[in-house]
Amino acid sequence: MFRISCLAISFAVAFTSLVGTADAQQKASADDKAQAVAARAIADLAAWNNQGARRYLQNQKAAFGTTPQFQTAWALLEIQEGAGGKKALVTSGETNLSKMSKNKSVDAMAAYFYGEILNQQKKRPEANAAWQAAAKSAAATVKADPTDATAQFYLGASLVRAKRYEEARTALRLAVRGGFDEPMVNHQIGLSYLFADKWKEAKDAFDLGLSVDPRYAPMYFYRAMAWDKLGRKDNMLIDLDQYVKLAPNGPDAGFAKSVLKSSGR
Repeated sequence: MFRISCLAISFAVAFTSLVGTADAQQKASADDKAQAVAARAIADLAAWNNQGARRYLQNQKAAFGTTPQFQTAWALLEIQEGAGGKKALVTSGETNLSKMSKNKSVDAMAAYFYGEILNQQKKRPEANAAWQAAAKSAAATVKADPTDATAQFYLGASLVRAKRYEEARTALRLAVRGGFDEPMVNHQIGLSYLFADKWKEAKDAFDLGLSVDPRYAPMYFYRAMAWDKLGRKDNMLIDLDQYVKLAPNGPDAGFAKSVLKSSGR
């Protein structure tokens, strides 16, 4: 009887363990799918393709709308769509993005973008704190799984803001090798050179990114900055004009328009 009871307990423990493993695998699979949805939408948003991001997210909302990954992408969409003067939309997006930056499922991704928003608002200490939190979270994920391309990207992007450029480029190159969106990676690599006053290397990185996605608006703006430092005002104005056409309400559109106007364009 004792042996039978022990066997029964052993089978019960084994069954419980299998169920727990299956549940964990199912949750991981669901998280991966939600992350893929967010990554696709954020790639569109990074390029300032708001319409494409909205169409895609609307199609995925029924299946993934309650996930933190989806909610992070949706918050970014609200912020960018509201940039044309819809303050309530921007406020909603910023509130939700701040909330998601404290959610462990997406904290690196959300904290990085929240840092970008704070930086645009000239809240530099708060932006730096958000980027530091993003880097810390992404580094922990990378330590556990170096093949996590998403974590490598947000680690790299956050390190660019910390002016740790060599480390940033290492992480970013690992991200693209792992399948992360190539234009987003090239944009960050370009920024890492631009912020280090390496104008030619920055231009080359932006060239590469735009060869993959010629509608990636922010790269035109930052390549224009590189052109300016390289003494090519003509190309600077061409890129600023293209940036304004693609992102008329982008964070740097006001500056770009003023430069174009002063040049008579």
